[in-house]
Amino acid sequence: MSRKRLSLFVLPVATALAAAGVAAAGALRGPSVEAASATFAATTVSHQYQVTCSVNGGDTFQATRAVYTGEATSSDPRLAGALRIRAWSLVDTTNGVGHVFGVFHIRGTGTRAHGTLNAALSDGKASGLARGFVRHSWGRIVASLGATFDPSAGFSSGSLGGSTTGAGFIRSGRWCHPPHWPQS
Repeated sequence: MSRKRLSLFVLPVATALAAAGVAAAGALRGPSVEAASATFAATTVSHQYQVTCSVNGGDTFQATRAVYTGEATSSDPRLAGALRIRAWSLVDTTNGVGHVFGVFHIRGTGTRAHGTLNAALSDGKASGLARGFVRHSWGRIVASLGATFDPSAGFSSGSLGGSTTGAGFIRSGRWCHPPHWPQS
């Protein structure tokens, strides 16, 4: 093949590849940060395991492992849909202070989100952090977490990315550790 014929073949192919590269680059989103929030309730309780124990000094602890299901609502479709939380909680029944942690999954139409939650409990209020990933338009989520929480009734009046009532705790000394319990 002569150089002239080769250049006539290569030039249109190179132009087409360059145009495809520009189109693909335009389809990719650059880095961005956007506010995210959702409200949720997960009050259907299943697979519940609960144990209560006392320790020296008189405090009584209630340890619960359960699956809570419900619905998450958000203007961002990646955070809206059926909600499933698998959580472990430990509450000092003497003073109402404790800890809840677990994993969450939100399944919406054509999209998903999942991650972990970790919150302090005080008088039935959970205040903490949710971290995870969203699918569809991929991204990471880091959001404040606030909810009313009862180990036997689940999460209600919950919010991700909204204002929460603060709570904190320091866990020290011996406490009851139920069998097959994850290390927190």
